[in-house]
Amino acid sequence: PTAAYLLRTKYANSGKPPVRGKDAGDHPPITCLKPATREQVGGFAEWRVFEFVCRTFIGSLGDDLVYTRQVAELELGGDRFEVEQIQVESVGFAGACPWVLRDIGAEPKGKNGEKRKPLILKEGTKLPIAKAQVERCLTRPPRFLQEHELIESMDANRIGTDASMATHVNNIVERGYVVLCDETGVELRPHRPPRPGQQPRPRQIGRYMVPTSLGASLIGLFKEGHLDGTEDSPSMLACPAIRAQMEDEVKQVAHGKLDKNECVATNLAWFEARYNELTESLSRQRIVEFGRSLSPTRESLKYWRKLGAFEEPRANAHIAGQGKKKPNRKPQNRHPRGRGKQQNSGPGKQQVNPRRKSNPKHTQKRKGTAKSG
Repeated sequence: PTAAYLLRTKYANSGKPPVRGKDAGDHPPITCLKPATREQVGGFAEWRVFEFVCRTFIGSLGDDLVYTRQVAELELGGDRFEVEQIQVESVGFAGACPWVLRDIGAEPKGKNGEKRKPLILKEGTKLPIAKAQVERCLTRPPRFLQEHELIESMDANRIGTDASMATHVNNIVERGYVVLCDETGVELRPHRPPRPGQQPRPRQIGRYMVPTSLGASLIGLFKEGHLDGTEDSPSMLACPAIRAQMEDEVKQVAHGKLDKNECVATNLAWFEARYNELTESLSRQRIVEFGRSLSPTRESLKYWRKLGAFEEPRANAHIAGQGKKKPNRKPQNRHPRGRGKQQNSGPGKQQVNPRRKSNPKHTQKRKGTAKSG
């Protein structure tokens, strides 16, 4: 209904919606066809995807987001500091896509829900010092690349299309070159709805791509001894520019500028020559060192966790990601070692050794005796 209203009113004169974005030519835009409820869509994840598609479609029909970014430079004791604030003048399409406000650093409301007042800063204004303290911290390694950041980098370097980027990312995960982890360094587990009576597991935040020892050692194997970086070097097998060049050649074949058979033959011959050079350069010592560099994924994550590459686990969230631990309940009517007679749990009930293997015939005979008695 919102999209139809915008098309009837805002675009009534032109008759056409705005043309924005970049058409990669791999598939038409993904748009919603009809409204639906959460029950009709089914599931929490499915509803989030449907909501994202709908909000993005409605946002594409909205106006531009207009905001002012103000950066003030403060001087304190000879040191310079910067304070930045975002003042939104027109929400525009961000009304349907509120996550855009968070991306640009704008907070439409304060902690208690009231509208925050912008700071009025002028050159030469003196501000009182509210608090001063000295903190001692250790440097931490940069965070690992997230999945969406890798896709953005692939798009910027012309590696793959919208339809093939997800396949490229999934291939390196399936082959064991990287592992997907959350912000605490725990491997992402598949989404499974909790069983009846089972507590839901803590939500995992982030999709960080952590290189495994296999992936890092394999790149080192390509580049070791071939650091010249020439076009005919085996180190080019691990260079992203090769994939970008192949994507560009595919586009030229689609436009009729290159012959398909000639392009395929040239690329196969180039890859075969590089792999032959790599095979000839592999010595027994390099193969042994490659095997020694491999380690289980858990050990690699444990190593990175010690270096502080991940966030500390939050409260009530275990590192293993298994939720709250269940209490160890011991049976009340059982001997500590499993031997001896159990206490009588009621009149007329028979005592059975819990460790004794039951014989079907023997059990049936004793049941008959218990009924007759």
